[in-house]
Amino acid sequence: MNSITKDRARRILLDLVAIPSVNPMGAVCTGIAPVERGAVEYIEGLFADTPADAHRHPVSAAHENLLVRYPADAEAPAIVFESHMDVVPADDWLDRAFTPRLDGDVLYGRGACDDKGSLTAMILAMLDLLESGERPPRPVLLLCAGDEEYAQTGIKSFRGLPFAIERGIFGEPTGLTPVVQHKGTMRWDITVHGKSAHTSRPELGVNAIHGAMDVIAALREHQRVLQARHPNPLMTGPMLTVSMIRGGRTRNAVPDECVLSLDFRVVPGMDMEAARAEVFDVLDGLGWEVSHGDLQLMTPPLDTPIEHPFSRRVLSICRAHAGDGIQLRGEPYGTDGSWLADRAAVLVLGPGDIRSAHAVDECIDLNEIVTCARIYREIMTAVE
Repeated sequence: MNSITKDRARRILLDLVAIPSVNPMGAVCTGIAPVERGAVEYIEGLFADTPADAHRHPVSAAHENLLVRYPADAEAPAIVFESHMDVVPADDWLDRAFTPRLDGDVLYGRGACDDKGSLTAMILAMLDLLESGERPPRPVLLLCAGDEEYAQTGIKSFRGLPFAIERGIFGEPTGLTPVVQHKGTMRWDITVHGKSAHTSRPELGVNAIHGAMDVIAALREHQRVLQARHPNPLMTGPMLTVSMIRGGRTRNAVPDECVLSLDFRVVPGMDMEAARAEVFDVLDGLGWEVSHGDLQLMTPPLDTPIEHPFSRRVLSICRAHAGDGIQLRGEPYGTDGSWLADRAAVLVLGPGDIRSAHAVDECIDLNEIVTCARIYREIMTAVE
């Protein structure tokens, strides 16, 4: 693993963070190229003089993937290493977000932790494999994905490619601990309808904001019921979170409409469509006129068995590099990994702390990236 050094990690991550691959988060993209293009061109350059094949795969006008492939000597299903290139906006710290800076071995900047730290570690591992000349037991695919942060169209596009896949490692900040389970996510808008009237005669109207208050209370109670019904030893239970509220038209009129944005996190074992329909039924019983928007996002949960040979092998490798106390665990967030879980044994694993992701002064320790790169490198050639 002579190619996996802190100096190389520092150089690559500094360069990647300085490329502002900001996801427009559903807004109309006015650029002439996908938002990931700068990162794609940079990574292509890193692999230009290696035996690997690197190809761009368009996803949409706003997004694209880069796939780096290294074949094995024998035909076999591939192992996928995936990290995403896009980052969330940094409007609250634009003065420094894309000017990466170092404090000792800690690197600060938007995307340093989520997800360019994992991406750097995967690049280092892949480069070391290629430069060693070692042939892996199965083809290795490095998928540098677009649009993970909003609609996950990058991984959905990859699903349509004709690759046989047996294993998958998805890079996210897990603190070098393999994640075998995470929640699924559904997001949609709930509109409470009322009737407008002058605020001097509110009894002539129907206040939609009052209805929204009842909806929020009902969602909180339904969350309590679901958590009692679906306990999970590896993570917290189902969560129903109202993340945005928009209601009212003017200060002197009873609001005739209030829109709630709902984020619904489900645990493995729940039927997502049935869970959403149950929310409809709960709110229908309140006596308010309520309508539901289309799903903005629907991501399935991840549920890889703890006793799967791949889970046990990766756990053993992580313990060898990062400590015997590491255990397989679950997480409440979602990842691209769940989109391949029906075709492969998938784990989520990467450097960094999820509490730093999306935060002002997002950061990551370069030493953890190096350790993670060594873990990835060993997984690439491991035989279970």
